Amino acid sequence: MKFSVLLAPSLYISTIVAGRSGSALTMDPEASNVLWTATKMTGDHTGSVPVKSGTHKFSGADLESARINLDMIGIISSDIDDEGKKAKFFGHLKHADLFDLENHAEASFTARAVENIVHAASGRPNYRVTGDHTIKGITLRTTFDRLFWMDGKTARGADNFTFDRAKHDIKYRSGTFFPEIGDKVISDTISLTFDVSAK
Repeated sequence: MKFSVLLAPSLYISTIVAGRSGSALTMDPEASNVLWTATKMTGDHTGSVPVKSGTHKFSGADLESARINLDMIGIISSDIDDEGKKAKFFGHLKHADLFDLENHAEASFTARAVENIVHAASGRPNYRVTGDHTIKGITLRTTFDRLFWMDGKTARGADNFTFDRAKHDIKYRSGTFFPEIGDKVISDTISLTFDVSAK
């Protein structure tokens, strides 16, 4: 599977809150998008997952903490038009071999470190983020680059990162768990693409 938008939060350049001890920015779910893509031998599936909440706190000019929560119950596939197939798709996502939604209704990312990428070209990622992403109750550490900019008074962030779904016990058609399934395999690599806003 490949997620394009999860699971990563908007991590903002610290100078926008310089000198404001304890400042915080709150994620705007309506203006934030997280996209996913799942790849397989014969093509791929794409969709989105809603942002539920997120908080980014600063101490002086330093980012103190950041977190984003995703509503996995709201995950959809954008490339399936048939309503019956959509219902079947969502029903399968609830199963233990995929996201086990009855027990794990949320996914999250918590930033642990944010590093300025010195001399980043305009329009290119200008921060390196390291943090913990939790999916299906399993937390792993990841590092990725993100682009931050201000749109008026709104902080915007965009990034993409990939993770290995097999490490989160997402077994469905995984070559890691079922090497014998051949061309029915779905990639273990999930890519998430975020375009998020905070005020």
